[in-house]
Amino acid sequence: MGELELLQAEVARLKAELAETKAVSQQYLQNVAHQLTAPLGSIKWSIEALKDERVPITRKGVLLRSIYSQATILVHLIKNFALMSNLEADHELGQFREKPEPIDVMRLAINLANDFQPQAHDARIKIDVDNDSFKRVFGAHSLKIEKNLVAQAVSNIIENAVKYADQDTTVLISASSKGEHVCIQIESLGIPITEEEKKNIFQRGVRGQSAKQKVPAGTGIGLYLASRVMKFHGGHIDVETDGKHSRFTLVFPRNRLAKGH
Repeated sequence: MGELELLQAEVARLKAELAETKAVSQQYLQNVAHQLTAPLGSIKWSIEALKDERVPITRKGVLLRSIYSQATILVHLIKNFALMSNLEADHELGQFREKPEPIDVMRLAINLANDFQPQAHDARIKIDVDNDSFKRVFGAHSLKIEKNLVAQAVSNIIENAVKYADQDTTVLISASSKGEHVCIQIESLGIPITEEEKKNIFQRGVRGQSAKQKVPAGTGIGLYLASRVMKFHGGHIDVETDGKHSRFTLVFPRNRLAKGH
């Protein structure tokens, strides 16, 4: 093949890549719009109902909880989309990170669990934090991490656990240690994850069949971003499943432990 043919082949390849990128970007933007519209519509409807003087006070309490729940979902989505935008722009994660700082991991877990309590309540699901496990694993130590990024990674997994858990079950957040690593675990009972799905679950845009059936709308970027954040911290995420029981474990190197909070 001559030089001209090679050049023409390369141009054709680049055109095909560009067309594919445009198609993916268009689909992604449509997904973003759809994902943002749902909580915004719910918040608007709830506010309109709150303005109605005929609505009893007990019902208004339910509406306020719903507004808080939908606002949490909205903030969570926006944070994910902002992080995704940076990755899509081919920026390294380190270009927009804050300086790592010592964080009280148990307090972080409690705060994140509280963020999702209204959403869990509406779905008839409990969220519990095993304080004793955090005290046992971390003691008087903190974890030197980039708080906002790790908080987003943990939030993504909690949000999935609440979204896909069975009613009248508990999402448990706990701590554990494995050799030279310390871990945050989120486990739940809900839709099963197949062995095949486990192989690809952290790839961008991937969602399991059961997940799609239970919640048709979704971006498939939550676990992808969580995995990227953990890799940046020198760690990773393990997935264990047994029927309906799933456990996601965020694994950090023990050398990230720091004395005191």
